[in-house]
Amino acid sequence: MVESVKHARTGAGVTYDCRVCGTAGGATDVVLDLGAQPSAKDWPLPNDHSEELSWLAMWCCPHCGLAQLATDAPPAPEVIGVEPEALVAEASRLSAELVTEGLIGPGSSVTEFSSPHGGSWLPPLTALGLQATEGRAEVVIDSLGLMHEPDQASAVRERVAAVAPGGVLAVFFHSLGSIVAKRQWNDLRHGHYAYYSLTTLSSVFARSGMVAVDVLSSDLYGQSLLLVLRHGDDPRAGERSELLSTLLEVERQAGLNDPAVIREALSGMVVQTAGALRSYLVQAHRCGLVVYGYGAASRALTVFTRAGVGPELLPAIVDASPAKQGRVTPGSRIPIVPPSDMVRDQPHEILVLLPDLLPELVETYPELVGRFVAYDPGSPQVLHPDARVDRFDRSIAAQAALHDIVPGGAHTYARGSDQYPADKPSVLVRGRGALVWDLDNNCYVEYGSGLRSVTLGHTEPRVDAAVRKAIGDGINFSRPTARELRVAETFLELIPGAEMVKFAKNGSDVTTAAIKLARAATGKDKIAICDQSLFSVDDWFIAHTAMDAGIPAAVQREGIRFPFNDIAALERIFAEHHEELAAVIIQPATPTEEPAPGYLESIRGLCDRHDVVLIFDEIVTGFRWSPAGVQGLVGVVPDLACWAKGIGNGYPIAALTGKASVMDLGGLRTERRRVFSVSTTYGPETVGLAALEAVMKIYREEDPIGRMRNAGQQLKTRIDEVVTAADLREFVGVEGNPACLIYWTRDHLGIPSQSLRTVLMSELMSRGVLGQSLVTSTSHDCPMLIDHTVAAFEGAMTVYRRAVEDGEDTVLTGPPVAPALRAFAEPRRIIPGTRG
Repeated sequence: MVESVKHARTGAGVTYDCRVCGTAGGATDVVLDLGAQPSAKDWPLPNDHSEELSWLAMWCCPHCGLAQLATDAPPAPEVIGVEPEALVAEASRLSAELVTEGLIGPGSSVTEFSSPHGGSWLPPLTALGLQATEGRAEVVIDSLGLMHEPDQASAVRERVAAVAPGGVLAVFFHSLGSIVAKRQWNDLRHGHYAYYSLTTLSSVFARSGMVAVDVLSSDLYGQSLLLVLRHGDDPRAGERSELLSTLLEVERQAGLNDPAVIREALSGMVVQTAGALRSYLVQAHRCGLVVYGYGAASRALTVFTRAGVGPELLPAIVDASPAKQGRVTPGSRIPIVPPSDMVRDQPHEILVLLPDLLPELVETYPELVGRFVAYDPGSPQVLHPDARVDRFDRSIAAQAALHDIVPGGAHTYARGSDQYPADKPSVLVRGRGALVWDLDNNCYVEYGSGLRSVTLGHTEPRVDAAVRKAIGDGINFSRPTARELRVAETFLELIPGAEMVKFAKNGSDVTTAAIKLARAATGKDKIAICDQSLFSVDDWFIAHTAMDAGIPAAVQREGIRFPFNDIAALERIFAEHHEELAAVIIQPATPTEEPAPGYLESIRGLCDRHDVVLIFDEIVTGFRWSPAGVQGLVGVVPDLACWAKGIGNGYPIAALTGKASVMDLGGLRTERRRVFSVSTTYGPETVGLAALEAVMKIYREEDPIGRMRNAGQQLKTRIDEVVTAADLREFVGVEGNPACLIYWTRDHLGIPSQSLRTVLMSELMSRGVLGQSLVTSTSHDCPMLIDHTVAAFEGAMTVYRRAVEDGEDTVLTGPPVAPALRAFAEPRRIIPGTRG
């Protein structure tokens, strides 16, 4: 922040006169006090430390009602910016509307009072047939110029004098009504001397003999207005438009002429929103993320000063104006750089300081879509994620293209479009922490990230740094690397009873290898498979699912299913098949069910007595229940154990661990026939191993599981409260291990409902929450994200209740989600040539 300021003024003892009527004001008339702030005109060079701070405050004249600056900043040269495309487009649209409404016409003379920041309405007006002139004109346009005049009374008279008899004056201004309604306190800045309500501006010009007759509205800056006025002696001066009358009444009902209303709306938001900005930037900085700003607008200066933001948190602000590039922001001294720097540097996030620029940026820089984050000082938090997600055009097109060239539209069935609402096919472009962005720049809090493989959050800086370092040394070689030995030794230290390890890339690689080793070790073929979710994509398991097309029937006969936590059922299988049984494979816990006391010990005993290999699938539970999975908690040691997902924080790495007597059947120290257990080109590549090594280090030094559980416990407690308050506990709920929560939906008969699940997912997505579960990472252990998720559930309950009471069809806009492993594509079959 500024250390070289010569002096800063406060409002103590300062008196001021109204810039229109001359009425004296005092401290009681101040509605917004921002203290010492830099000039909005003076954009210094990096080596210029002569800038000054001056008191910045808005007061309302008790006589004429004009909201205005209390004092002037020291004079400074104006740095001209580049006119945003949004402003250019609005100038063209409103010019055309003036013609359409018959307020101006081709052939009329036109002159302009423009903003000192640059930009002009003359090009679109002359394109419509008006003739630009230097003197008095039939059409006088003021495009954001009047507010920059210190002497408002003289400036008003000057504009009135420029209007020829029978002519019109059109004044374009950012509405004080919008500033108050949207709490845009940062619109107050040095050099902007007055802030107009429609009521006050009409009154100000009436003092000089001009009458307001019409108004046109624009969404620019929240809401801007184009007020059209005529001389009082013009016969048409008495023809007030319906819209003008309506907006004047809206202002009256809103109490916009009451200084107390303005004070309450603006002053109360300063601390909240400045704090939100600083919190966001500090959090990003701590995560090692680079954030650039976009738009070196004067309205950003007060925000930076109030938030205490400087180049240490925001190393650059991108601006298209060559006149600003190479300079620094007044007060905060943040370097201003050209857009080419943004494209070159690829910052993790780009904080858009003028939300109106967002559509233009998304269109101009498609390679940066997903990095743009909007900031609105009228909101109590950075718009991160968006309050409402309703844009899917790019994702819809991309999903359709995926279906044309990728069977199922995704490379993993669980990621398919049939697993999500049909009208919200978000195609993602990037993630950071617990947040993800899609092609339409929608932002979500994502749960179950990477199909539960991301335990530390997206782009965990220490993991990514380790990976980048490994890439620099080469990633795939013709012989084992020292890293393989080091990582293998460290990994085995984590797993009680494990003596050997083989690395691979997918969970299926290692579960299938475990089955082969078990069969070779026992000389038997049948496998007892617990009735749980996916163990493998290979035939030995998929044969026992609904999606078994293409698998010989004989394969199915090699597996026997048994229910979890039912030791009697497994004992019956052993009694009938122990002479054929090679292995028992089981996930030792599930998201919703822990092993009953003695259950795993009993399985261990059965396997020992009957020469059966016990295989634990710890792919989900490893590094989520404990670093050593469930076996590390209960003390039951399997013969083989399978690991993947969380061990690499989303990077591709899997592992098979176990007793040397079984594992070495695939090695070179066995006298028996060798087993082709795991042998893949990419199993030992250094990227996955580097990620695993970095993850293990974090787990040794910190408590990631504690953080995941903490986030999950808070979510469950608070969502339970929301559901109870909505009187919907019979129909929706959250349950499971706190680090691996799921949500369920049931209809009025208590039957699980895919249609209601779709309704809930759709409503959550519309509120910026994405996920088939509530499985957390350490990044979810954040009050802001938990608050956002709980608020999303609370907002979803109204629609969910309607679906329960009136039927899902009254809410759904497409077919429901469907199980990933099902025999037929229906109910989400895509007819060729349709969107699906």
